[in-house]
Amino acid sequence: MNLRFLETFVWVARLKSFSATAEKLNTTQAAISHRIATLERELGVRLFERGTHDVRLTLQGVNALDQAEHIVHSTADFCRRLSDPKAIRSTVRIGIIDTIAFSWLPQLINRLNRTYPQIALELSNDTSLALAEDMLASRIDLGLLMGPVEGPAVVTVNLCSFACAWVASPKLGMPAGPIEISDLIKYPLLSFPRNSKPYKAMIDSFPNFMKEDLCVYTAFLATLIRLASDGLGVATLPVATIAREIADGTLILLNVRQTLPPLACHAVYQDLISEPQRGLLAELARDTAIEYCRATDPLIAWPVSS
Repeated sequence: MNLRFLETFVWVARLKSFSATAEKLNTTQAAISHRIATLERELGVRLFERGTHDVRLTLQGVNALDQAEHIVHSTADFCRRLSDPKAIRSTVRIGIIDTIAFSWLPQLINRLNRTYPQIALELSNDTSLALAEDMLASRIDLGLLMGPVEGPAVVTVNLCSFACAWVASPKLGMPAGPIEISDLIKYPLLSFPRNSKPYKAMIDSFPNFMKEDLCVYTAFLATLIRLASDGLGVATLPVATIAREIADGTLILLNVRQTLPPLACHAVYQDLISEPQRGLLAELARDTAIEYCRATDPLIAWPVSS
């Protein structure tokens, strides 16, 4: 039995579409139809009922799906374990959130260049929500983001968590003692884009009756650090990303009574037999995150066990 055909069966079952499966597996709809027809002929059963706009599993198809998924996943894992790192040649598209880009991304790239010298990277930067959508739509191969992410064949690898804090420039003259959340509404608040988890966590720190009085500027991390350093507002930022600014006194940690939840980061990808490099790089990202956390204050960043 052709394992690629079995993988095709799994994807058609998940996506309920020959055309969507063809796009996912980078082939033609005719090729997908041929693979499924061949597989049905070899098994002697009909796996799908073809409709005008979609396809549905038959009873035999439903019974076969769990075992097929197990075989496909085990085969993909087998390919990852036995692949010669120096023989893997490909271009991998990785989407990264700012928090990782400003912490351990350089170590990951150095490690990747040593371990997989024939892999080229295409990097993109966006919010976790946008990167999750890009991964599910196959616009990127691997997402390093705040997850987890649910979807067909999605594998989520725990990476690390970052402590998040209220920070500001000394220019604002914030008090050193405990600060109430109500004391912050007189300042502009600086946070990540509105569809991000850090933004929601910041907003949720305020009682509902205060939220209408908030002035919030949203941006990506580099801009937030610049605005906060110039005294243009109070920011909520991962502490690991502003170590330099805290060390030189450009930014100070504020003692706000309402603390912020940590940011949990994950590597997410869709498992494909034909592309074992996705899982290999996710594992490399996990190892890099662990190494970074071990060399960092455990109150700032810490690994997350699987």
